[in-house]
Amino acid sequence: MLVDGDMTQTYSIADLSPVEKTYLGVLATGIVPARLAKDSSLRMDYLTAICLAIIEGLPHDTYLDGEGPEITPSFREQLTRGAVGLDEKGILAAGPPPPDMLMSADMARPKPPPVIDFDQHPRIFDRYLGAQCMEELFRNPEVYPFLMGKYQDSAEVWGRLHHEGYGRWR
Repeated sequence: MLVDGDMTQTYSIADLSPVEKTYLGVLATGIVPARLAKDSSLRMDYLTAICLAIIEGLPHDTYLDGEGPEITPSFREQLTRGAVGLDEKGILAAGPPPPDMLMSADMARPKPPPVIDFDQHPRIFDRYLGAQCMEELFRNPEVYPFLMGKYQDSAEVWGRLHHEGYGRWR
């Protein structure tokens, strides 16, 4: 949802490009960030590349550089444009706010960075749209087992991190 002064614009799943829809759907699963998990197979760019290839009926490695987890430069450009597009629509924040804005009363939305770190998960503002995109991914009979396998791997990492005290007040 984009809020600009008094004007509010709501987006639907039909308003998103295939890469925007896929990226938002993968993000909405809540898979642990790859850097935190120390597992490059959980990278958002890698997962999005495979899911989009499956959806398009292409070989799973279409957007991968070799067997992955690196993605092709052209797919990185496409995915970056998709993330920036979602940011411009106000659906997510493609990059973190600058450090000097974190405690500022004037929290204007920063511009997305020129290079997006897909190991860090952006803040999703339109969680309803994210859930719709995730549900659409899960309805695909080939995407579902792939993504649920990654979700299971992620759940084990989240459990370990929680046991170690990550995310809890002490």
